[in-house]
Amino acid sequence: MHWRYFFHRDHWIVTILAFVFMGVLAYVTLNVDFLNPVKQAFNDYSMSDMYYQIDRHGVQPEPSELITIVDMTEYYDRGDLAEILLKINEMEPLVVGVDIIFEGVRDDAVGNDLLQEAVKALGDKAVFAMKLKDYDEDKACFTGVTRSFFTDSIAVNQGYANLPDNMEDRNIRDYTVTQRLNDSTVCSFPYKVAHLMDDDIQPTDKVLHIDYSNVTFPVVKASELDEHVDLIAGRVVMLGTMYEERDMHLSPIGKMAGLEMQTYSLKTILERKIITDLPEWLNHVIAFIVCFLVELSLYALGLFTTRFKKNTIVVFLEKSGMLTTVLVVSWLIAINWTGYLLFKNNGVYVDTVLIQASVALLMAARGIYKAFIQSMAINHDHQYFRTSIFYKDE
Repeated sequence: MHWRYFFHRDHWIVTILAFVFMGVLAYVTLNVDFLNPVKQAFNDYSMSDMYYQIDRHGVQPEPSELITIVDMTEYYDRGDLAEILLKINEMEPLVVGVDIIFEGVRDDAVGNDLLQEAVKALGDKAVFAMKLKDYDEDKACFTGVTRSFFTDSIAVNQGYANLPDNMEDRNIRDYTVTQRLNDSTVCSFPYKVAHLMDDDIQPTDKVLHIDYSNVTFPVVKASELDEHVDLIAGRVVMLGTMYEERDMHLSPIGKMAGLEMQTYSLKTILERKIITDLPEWLNHVIAFIVCFLVELSLYALGLFTTRFKKNTIVVFLEKSGMLTTVLVVSWLIAINWTGYLLFKNNGVYVDTVLIQASVALLMAARGIYKAFIQSMAINHDHQYFRTSIFYKDE
C-alpha cells in the first residue's frame, strides 16, 4: 500500500525547503535597497482589501439607518457654519460630530461670536475634532495639539481626528481609540461620538481594523438641509468636508474623504465589530500545515496518474503539468475562499498571502529536491536515495 508513503520524510523535507526559500526571499526583499518598491508594495497589501471588494461586487451598498454625513465643503465663512450648526441642532439629531477645526480667532468678530453661540446651543450632544501633532518617538507620545479657538472658553467634547497613515500614501485600514498626549491619554473623535451614543463602550489602546463592510452613508449638502430633515432628526450627524482634495485618503474600497473614514470607524465602534489578526506564529503554523497537505495531494496525484500510463489523455495532462496546475490553483482558490469566510463570518483575519506564497514556492522546492535525488542516485547507490519517493519518479 502507498499509504505508508504519505508521511514519508521527503514530504517534510520538501515542505521545509519551501519555507527556507520563502525566508530567503523575504530577507532579500527587506534588505536589498533596489527592492524597496517591492517591500512597500507588500507592506501595503492585505487580503482584507480583496474581501471588501468581493462583498461589494455586483451588490448595491445598504444605506446606514443611523448615521448621516453633512457636507459643508462649499462653506468657509464662520457665520455660515454657525447657521448650519444651529439648523442641524433645531432638527434634533442624537449626536453631532464636527470634523472641523476652527483654528485661531479670525478678524471676523461677528462670525466668531455666532459660532460660539452655536457651539453652546449644541451643548453635550456635540463632539469637536482636534489634531495631535509633534510625535516624540522616544517618549512614544504626541507633545502638541491643535484645537478650535472656542475650547479655551467653552467646555466641549473633543477627540483627535488623526488618521494612522504616518503621512504616507497608503491604504488606511486601521484606527486607534486612544493616544498619549504628553502625560495624559486622549480619545479619538469617532470614539467620543460613539461614547455619547453608548457609554458602555470602553476605550482601548489597541490598533483596530476599520470595518468597510457593504454599507454607505447618506450625504446631505449643507445647503439642502431643509429638504432632508428625515436624515437628520434622531440620527448621528457627521459634519465636515467630503470633496476637499487635501483631505482625501486611500482605503480598501477606493479613495475617500477623511470624514467618511471617521464615519466608518464610528460605525465599527458602535457595532463593536472586532476583526482579530491571528498571531504571526499561528499564521506560519497554518501555512506549514497547508503546504504539507498540498505536497501530499501532489504525491497522491502522481500515484493516480501512474495507473493510466497508457492513457494518451492522462499522460498528456500529466507531462504538460496541467493536472498539477489545476490542483495547485484549486488549493489557492480554497485557501482564499476559506480566508474570506473566516473574515466575513467570524471576524478573523488569516494571512493567506503567507499561505499562498508557501504553496507557490512548494513547486520550486519539489522540483529542486526531486532533481537532487534523481541526479545523486545516478552515481550513488545509497539507501537514502533508493528509499526516496522520487527515486523512480520519471
